[in-house]
Amino acid sequence: MNESIHGERTASELQDRVTELIEQQTAISEVLRAIASSPHDLQPIFDAILDSATRLCRADAGSLRLSDESGFRLVAVRADPLWVSQLWSSFSVLEKGSFRNRLATSRLPTHIPKLTAVEGDRRDDFWIAAVNAGFRTGLVVPLLKDNEIVGMIILGRKQVQPFTDKQISLFGDFAAQATIALESTRRERQYREAQMALAHANRITTIGQLTASITHEVSQPITATVTYALAARRWLSRSHRISAR
Repeated sequence: MNESIHGERTASELQDRVTELIEQQTAISEVLRAIASSPHDLQPIFDAILDSATRLCRADAGSLRLSDESGFRLVAVRADPLWVSQLWSSFSVLEKGSFRNRLATSRLPTHIPKLTAVEGDRRDDFWIAAVNAGFRTGLVVPLLKDNEIVGMIILGRKQVQPFTDKQISLFGDFAAQATIALESTRRERQYREAQMALAHANRITTIGQLTASITHEVSQPITATVTYALAARRWLSRSHRISAR
């Protein structure tokens, strides 16, 4: 009897694991499709990454931020319209030293099972706004490239419903794959922009050389014409003086 129950539990756990892996691969496949269909525009890729992450972890809301000199800049958000508007208007950049920024610098997923239990010295304007908007559970996963933080994904739930270890693990794997895909796309775009800039510079150089060549070719007959005209004027002047005598 115990062996039968154990066998059923093992089979159920295996099925759950297979389902999770399929969901993870589906999520990254959606990101890759977005990359393939929008090679010249990063926004659909940002949206696909966040949509997949939010769905993968059964979150009520999510935001994707990329690192720059000022902090973490918002590039995509999925939530109710009021929270979306508040993020774009008041928290488009999480400055260095902010609560969520400090969480990301750990370079590890940070799970906050109960936001209202966060200690007072760790609360900032973003935390206050999130709690006031009704969020009760949060998950922050940094996006890493060569152990350098290039961004982060923040997920939230409006109930005290902790993310499971499996969800966090799957999300971490997905984030790693999404980062690789995103960085590859960004490098390709930078390479393409560099090629376009080089081609533009080459065109400008070619136009300059062509202009110089045309100027040289045109100036020669003009110079000759001016020389002949001056010579003719001097000859006419001498002829006029001789006739006058």
